[in-house]
Amino acid sequence: MKEFTYTALGLDGAVVTGSRFAAGRAELARELEGQKLVLLKSRPVLGLRNLAPSLAGRVGPRELIELTQHLATSLGAGILLITALEDFESQSKGLLHDVVADVRSNVAGGTAFDEALGRHPDIFDPVYLALTEVGRRAGDMDAVFKDLVAYLEWREELQGQMKQAMVYPSLLFTAIVGLFLLMMFFVVPRFSDTFAGAGFELPALTRGMMSLGAFMIRWWWLVFGGIAAVVIGARAVVRTESGRRRRDALMLRLPVVGTFVRKVALARFARTFSLIFASGLDLIQLLKLVEGVVDNAVLAAELRMVRMRVITGESLRAAFADTKEFPPLVQRLVAVGEATGSLDQSLLHAAQTYDKEIPRDLKKALAVFDALIIAVLGLLVCVAALSLLMPIMQVGGNIR
Repeated sequence: MKEFTYTALGLDGAVVTGSRFAAGRAELARELEGQKLVLLKSRPVLGLRNLAPSLAGRVGPRELIELTQHLATSLGAGILLITALEDFESQSKGLLHDVVADVRSNVAGGTAFDEALGRHPDIFDPVYLALTEVGRRAGDMDAVFKDLVAYLEWREELQGQMKQAMVYPSLLFTAIVGLFLLMMFFVVPRFSDTFAGAGFELPALTRGMMSLGAFMIRWWWLVFGGIAAVVIGARAVVRTESGRRRRDALMLRLPVVGTFVRKVALARFARTFSLIFASGLDLIQLLKLVEGVVDNAVLAAELRMVRMRVITGESLRAAFADTKEFPPLVQRLVAVGEATGSLDQSLLHAAQTYDKEIPRDLKKALAVFDALIIAVLGLLVCVAALSLLMPIMQVGGNIR
């Protein structure tokens, strides 16, 4: 896709200028023709803006929240969308500046706002685009952007909690692994030289640790290469649909950790469902969107099954009643919400409940994770230390 600036002629004789992405001049002409415009001339745009689709992932969540908040405030105050985009473009920098400039130029050229945002899918996800489209059609863009701000802030807070909670386990893991490698590469070899001239047979544990240290020193590249290959291979497997499903199923079955993972996925489902349903989006399209939001292949597969059953004419309540991964609380709230016509409020209550439980379950999961790291890696360090102390104690006993 390349960006083109163009000049076109409307049916009323007005000359329209703008820019948009297209695979080539012919596709650009067809797109403009669909908007009752005749292409007069065009030229490709050179420079950073053509890199926006490939570099869009570098825009952070906080920047997206700031853009959404600006649009909500501006539209709520009666400022035109084009003016609001121009104002944000003038005060922003870097890649987001170029993205907003592209969106503004496309909107000025006659492209629908949600379609202009859709040219940058790495920044604006399907939920964002769907709500923007609903807001545009309903003529209530400011309310949609206010809801999006609250949703994006909730999502960022949830991700921030998990990242912050992982800091201590990561540091602990790094420290213990570093200590073990320090012993293998520096401490054990020095003791090996000391014990080389000993007049007694070394304990089996010491001989094994010395052999391991010698192997790691000589074949360190093979050791680290093997670890890297395992990590890369695991990531490649997880990228496949079957591998991702096996991983997510395992995560859900783990004690303590599985409870936390399930509640995070259910909170995402309930919060997103409530937000989109309140906007008035079609139920089938809504279910398709939340499949990608739960971030769990097992729950996504069940949502896909629910969607297919709803398409065949079944009620949402009956479809959810046969799911295995959605707990009774969610099933009851769906049934009550469908019966009363307030699915958004019912699932909002579920999301608020999980929001309260997630921090507590996160602490439990991290406590188990910390204990596991300390137990496994601490055992390795203790074995290495014991293998060095045993010959020293044996020498002391011989002297006595």
